[in-house]
Amino acid sequence: MARRKKEPLSVHREKIASAASALFVEQGVAATTVDEIAKKAGYSKATLYVYFQNKEEIFFSLVYQHMQQLSRTIETIICREIDSREKWKECYLEICFSIQKLCREYPIYFEGMIGDINVDIEIPETPQVYKDIYNLGIQLSGLVKMLIEKGMAFDIFKSGGNSSEIMIFFWSSISGIVRMAESKKAYYELLGFHNDDFLKREFLALLECCKNMREVSL
Repeated sequence: MARRKKEPLSVHREKIASAASALFVEQGVAATTVDEIAKKAGYSKATLYVYFQNKEEIFFSLVYQHMQQLSRTIETIICREIDSREKWKECYLEICFSIQKLCREYPIYFEGMIGDINVDIEIPETPQVYKDIYNLGIQLSGLVKMLIEKGMAFDIFKSGGNSSEIMIFFWSSISGIVRMAESKKAYYELLGFHNDDFLKREFLALLECCKNMREVSL
């Protein structure tokens, strides 16, 4: 225990999160208990609670890690020199497939990323990870808006389009597309749709829908 006290807080949290991740992937989040996580990480249950309030905080710390990776990937893509419609479309598709990759490889964390987090981020006792996820979500939305605004420079989107509305439409649509593709992969193949080729067509169809979004009076 003396050795543990000398290690930074982040080291303990990472050990616990790594053990939890292995259990979450193996048996699901709901079926995994704090006792199992503590045992696998080599901590007592009481010690685990020194570093995390509960299992949900551990889970969302892992969600945050994967969100960070996705954010870095999207930022790298968007910060490239985009000097033509063709390059813009290449970047758009690369971003779509990076989101699909997260859904395919880490479906539980993808669900955590797009799902509701039932906490009040305004109160001081809320664990920092929930606030970090909220702020990173704002950052991710900003990156997508940046891509959309770059697309406007190439007349990819119609004049009068609202980049915030297009961004929301993109996130809600892309989430449904990639979730469906992963959960219904066998069904798609039965119909003769090969996943990556079909996904590319869906992503391009989504782009066409986004292109035609404009402010309208109801």
